Amino acid sequence: IGGYADEGLIYKDPNVHEQYLFQKDIPFFKKQTRTIMGKNQKIDPIRIFDYIENDGYGGFEKAFLKSDPQWIIEEVKKSGIRGRGGAGFPTGKKWEFARASGNSNGQKYIICNCDEGDPGAYMDRSLLEGNPHSIIEGMLLAGMAIGADKGIIYVRDEYPLAIKHIKIALRQAEDIGLLGKNIFGTKFDFEIEIFRGAGAFVCGEETALIKSIEGFMGEPRQRPPYPIEKGIGGNPTCINNVETLANIPVIIKQGAKEYAKVGVPGNTGTKIFSLVGKIKNTGLVEVPLGIKMSEVVYDIGGGSASKTKIKAVQTGGPSGGCIPARMFDIPVDYDSLTKAGSIMGSGGMIVMDENTCMVDIAKYFMNFLKEESCGKCFTCRKGTQRMYELLDDISKGKGTLEHLDLLEELALVVKDTTMCGLGQSAANPVLSTLRYFREEYERHIIQKKCDAFVCTELVGAPCQSACPVGTEAWRYVAHIARGEYQEAYTAIREANPFPSVCARVCDHQCEERCRAGTSGGDPVAIRALKRFITDRIEPSSYKPVRAPGKKGDAPSVAVIGAGPAGLTTAHYLSLKGYKVTVFEAEDEPGGMLFCAIPSYRLPRETIKKEIASLLDDNITLKCNTALGNGITIDKLFKEGYKAVLLAMGAHKSKPLGLKDEDAEGVYPSIEFLKAFNLRNEQLAKGRVGVIGGGNSAIDAARTALRQKDVESVTILYRRTREEMPAFAEEIDAADQEGINIQTLVTPTKVITTSGLFSGLECIKNELGDTDASGRRRPVPLKGTEYVIELDTLVVAISEDSGVDSIGPVRSSKIEITDWNTVKVDKYTLLSSRPGVFAAGDVVTGPNTVIEAIAAGKNAAVMIDHYIKGEKLDQPAELNLPQVYIEPLEAEPEDALQAGRVETPRASVEWRKRNFAEVEVTLSVEEARREASRCLRCDLEFTQPQEVEEETVATGGKSA
Repeated sequence: IGGYADEGLIYKDPNVHEQYLFQKDIPFFKKQTRTIMGKNQKIDPIRIFDYIENDGYGGFEKAFLKSDPQWIIEEVKKSGIRGRGGAGFPTGKKWEFARASGNSNGQKYIICNCDEGDPGAYMDRSLLEGNPHSIIEGMLLAGMAIGADKGIIYVRDEYPLAIKHIKIALRQAEDIGLLGKNIFGTKFDFEIEIFRGAGAFVCGEETALIKSIEGFMGEPRQRPPYPIEKGIGGNPTCINNVETLANIPVIIKQGAKEYAKVGVPGNTGTKIFSLVGKIKNTGLVEVPLGIKMSEVVYDIGGGSASKTKIKAVQTGGPSGGCIPARMFDIPVDYDSLTKAGSIMGSGGMIVMDENTCMVDIAKYFMNFLKEESCGKCFTCRKGTQRMYELLDDISKGKGTLEHLDLLEELALVVKDTTMCGLGQSAANPVLSTLRYFREEYERHIIQKKCDAFVCTELVGAPCQSACPVGTEAWRYVAHIARGEYQEAYTAIREANPFPSVCARVCDHQCEERCRAGTSGGDPVAIRALKRFITDRIEPSSYKPVRAPGKKGDAPSVAVIGAGPAGLTTAHYLSLKGYKVTVFEAEDEPGGMLFCAIPSYRLPRETIKKEIASLLDDNITLKCNTALGNGITIDKLFKEGYKAVLLAMGAHKSKPLGLKDEDAEGVYPSIEFLKAFNLRNEQLAKGRVGVIGGGNSAIDAARTALRQKDVESVTILYRRTREEMPAFAEEIDAADQEGINIQTLVTPTKVITTSGLFSGLECIKNELGDTDASGRRRPVPLKGTEYVIELDTLVVAISEDSGVDSIGPVRSSKIEITDWNTVKVDKYTLLSSRPGVFAAGDVVTGPNTVIEAIAAGKNAAVMIDHYIKGEKLDQPAELNLPQVYIEPLEAEPEDALQAGRVETPRASVEWRKRNFAEVEVTLSVEEARREASRCLRCDLEFTQPQEVEEETVATGGKSA
């Protein structure tokens, strides 16, 4: 008012804290075109004059003045509108057929279909509730066009407010002469009645809906004849969706040509969607057809409601399909969605993130569809039931790979042989998830894993299931609470040969899934508790179980690389009785543990102790021996090795691709870290810049800060801080230590003076469109170039694998991926050459320590199967809690009230001066209190062993 805005009432974006004076500028509304819903906020739905004041019944007036039903049909045809109920049949053509149809009594019907049975969909309900007169006007125009004098609004009984509002609207329209006999003296008769449906999903289908209106069970019938030829009582009946009819007054009022400007050719106008699920902005959205899915999800919807990436969008309700995030460039229109294996449907749009299991989604919708099937078609009745049973078996770990082929075949049969739209589209959830997420199905079957942690019978205790090596975190936490430290160490060491290492550098996926955290509180500090135990128990105290000795000469295996993956494989093969030779290019074993991770995170003595406990008489270590330099794969096989494991890691930093980046003073991050960690060379001087946002970049920056000739350290990253892939605690630590973190910056030129590096030209970025990963692309801003003066530059944008040492594919017979990694079978780790396996970063690219250990464990199992001549892809065993540990009788009172323990750290000023370990172990009291916070998810699966009753001789009573 008068240019004044009350800041207390203005909408503020919760993320960027920007204020918006106008609704059209708010991101949620900015890309919407609210043609149909725009009037809802201006109209009291139970006051007809509100609607008339906002051009209501203007289209009806215009049609009256034309007095030409064919003109109405032609306008609708020219507009290009397609039925909004899901099938997308051109509305103008349907009306043309309906007008041409007739019988002896001249009776015709127009039906408004508001059955809307999709879970999560409420577009039709909102239109009836918010603007019922738009539907009445649309029905009047439809009746005039096709020659019908009776209208029926079929609405499910679960919509009481919609029924109330449409009743009031009908009464008001009748009161002023818009409905009834001889409307406005034009000899046009039109009456509308309401029919309440019982809520059967199948009654959304035209012929089943008609049966319901006629008083019979809602079952579809064979077509033809179509309802426009033979519908209610054998009379021509035209059925249109609520949203379709709401569009008709707009088309007639503003003209077909103007209406067709919105949308794209063949898909004109707008479509209303109920945007729900794992997304920030839920609600009804009205967008022009042809808009990209990414714009709906990320720009209007605001992206994921949490830090978890969006995985897929399910469109079209239970009969729709799931579209993966990598395909979000798809336009939202009838033809594109059908081509992608989904449908438009009535407009449900459910967003799913990585915490959604696609097997469970297919199972949920199939359960809905089998219950809603009318049972008339055998293939629909039994096919949906059998598909649900197969999905249920897969979700419980009882499925086989043959089940996937059977499921797909069955889905296609149901699609091709059923009578109505329900059965014909019932297979979509199964076929689309199999098409785009088959790996997830296979993971359930082969690995017995549900990565979304939804399928309870596969997950067990989430902490155990989340751990790549299957550590029973609940078990050692329970032992700590009871003060049983040796037992706790045993529980850790049974699954992980590097417990002390992982207690310091693991990315603790177990904590991300801890139910104490996902249920509203803080997760248990599992990694800190692991550190508490491993600091108290010597690695050498654990005696692993060994297989009985092999008769004769034990088979020998060669392992290339003594990093966590290679040493893990060597250790487990040794326990199985194999002779293993480990070849390491550096002076001592450890790989990236020694080379790249600074000692303030992982002390060298800790690594040495752990590795020493793994080496035994079956393992021969040969350092300073690299593949391609003294040994080759062919030579190893000639020397009698039965299998070879490639585990060279990723020891080569990727270049920037800029001129002069090889100038003196510019260092790849791995070279920089190796120089200090292996040879104590301090390469950093003066003002140091580090390019990158991963763990390698943070390690390089914090290492540089501790070197004696350094003035300042700056990290340059092209995205935002929230998108930095490094561990959050490491980023925070770098911040605390005074490292300057500059984000949304891209280097464009390396500046040199007399051949020495002297600075970096950069350009600032802004966030652009969202890419397939769900992150918004950094877009350079012209005119924002600037120069930062530096003396040392460390490039840490990523690491490359060591595949160059393998040799050409032709001679080595080992296939390499486009990412310059070894191509292997994802489950067996077997390369394209028989007998050659690969594991760790040489397969995945730069990854975490715990993932490398997990790959090493798997490689040992597969190599054992290979040498024995056994099948490699054997299904895994279910990894559920099996050991019962009696819980404490009473939780300590302070544990119930206290939150998560904070891991003690050395002071910032002290730790900046040296490379001593930063994190400090928990005290006994802190560990006991934190362990007592565990919810003991294992108790759902384990029970105390029953004590056998012993009969007492005297008296015959039980003891």
